[in-house]
Amino acid sequence: MPQCPPNECPSPNGPSGRTPSGITLAGAWFLIACLLGSTPAWSETTDQVIAELRAELRTLNERLARIESRDSSRSSVSHAVGEGLPEFDYDSARQSAALALPRPTAVMWYDTLNLEGDFRYRHEIIDAEFANDRQRQRIRARAHLTAKITDQVDVGLGLASGGDDPVSSNQTLGNGASTKDVRLDLAYAAWATPVDGLSFAGGKFKNPVHRAGGNALLWDSDFRPEGLMASFDRGALFAHAWGLWVEERSTDDDSIVFGGQVGWRGELRATHLLVGASYFDFDTKGQAIAFDGDPRGNSIDANGDYLYDYEEIEVFAELGFDVAGHPVTLFADYAYNNDADEFDTGYALGAKVEFDGGRHAWQLGYVYQDLEADAVFALFTDSDFSGGGTDGKGHILKGSYAITRQISLGGTLFVNERGGNAGVAEDYDRLQLDVSFTY
Repeated sequence: MPQCPPNECPSPNGPSGRTPSGITLAGAWFLIACLLGSTPAWSETTDQVIAELRAELRTLNERLARIESRDSSRSSVSHAVGEGLPEFDYDSARQSAALALPRPTAVMWYDTLNLEGDFRYRHEIIDAEFANDRQRQRIRARAHLTAKITDQVDVGLGLASGGDDPVSSNQTLGNGASTKDVRLDLAYAAWATPVDGLSFAGGKFKNPVHRAGGNALLWDSDFRPEGLMASFDRGALFAHAWGLWVEERSTDDDSIVFGGQVGWRGELRATHLLVGASYFDFDTKGQAIAFDGDPRGNSIDANGDYLYDYEEIEVFAELGFDVAGHPVTLFADYAYNNDADEFDTGYALGAKVEFDGGRHAWQLGYVYQDLEADAVFALFTDSDFSGGGTDGKGHILKGSYAITRQISLGGTLFVNERGGNAGVAEDYDRLQLDVSFTY
């Protein structure tokens, strides 16, 4: 096959610069020349074909020249502008630009939900003087789901084991291993207002009022108020106000309660001090017994209705300090029914000491309580002390030990006397042993 004569074929590495497409002007000439001289068939090609090829070569040559001219111009300008400046850090620029971009604002529905709950298994022994001794095992299971509707509005839904008792969600095991009830425990909407510390809630919600020492002189820990509530908690001050429905009736007046609580907490030298006062007005006089017809120690008239309203005045205080590095809390709680003629007073005195063992923290507590028959509205007070309700006095000893941060053991011993105001006093002892799980 004939080759280009020596030193006559254009070099593929000629002086022309490389274009962005990787083709050089000299390279193009080299390719065409070699093709034209590579075989005798090209010598027989007609003049018309050769003329067309030459025209296409001229067009290609012009296009390449324009591209090279434009690239050369840009390079000169870029060099002139950047002369004397430090080298540009493209990686840092890209990172800064990425950080400056707005983040996505879309929130998936499951990101607005929060689930929490607990399960407790209890063995209980009850020794009442005028009743048969009892041993039973009980469970309590609760789950609470909260949905954040906006930054200020939450909606909550809670379910709990047990029946419809207002102050207990315990479920006794037995009855032929029958299926057990699950009831509506919480259903509310809460609004955190733009005013710092001020919030409102409506529905069936957790009890917001402070219980001195965590004790249940007025309110059992399982009690869920039903109605409307306003709360304020900022800095050292806290306050709550509510209007609650105790019993709605279609043929008689409703039983309702209005009231509130105010308190202050702060540091006093090496101690923590909390003081507060409450007032709750139960409109019950002459009304039928709420819930199940059992007055639970409250006085009733000849018709079986409540004998008094319950205008409860409460004052309480807590004092916290350290002893040998262990937190100690002392508390006092006093209640008085301004509408009752007698048996109108209740109080509790207690102490608690905590031993911080990290995951295995434990604590001990003691309370002495005396709650006369009409000092408080009996339906909502402690469901365990002296068998529940009012007209009882005696001792409460408590202890707990954390196996992990979510599993704990606990025990409570009640050594009480009940029924003294009614003239039928009896000893009442109760022991509860618990294992609790939270999530």
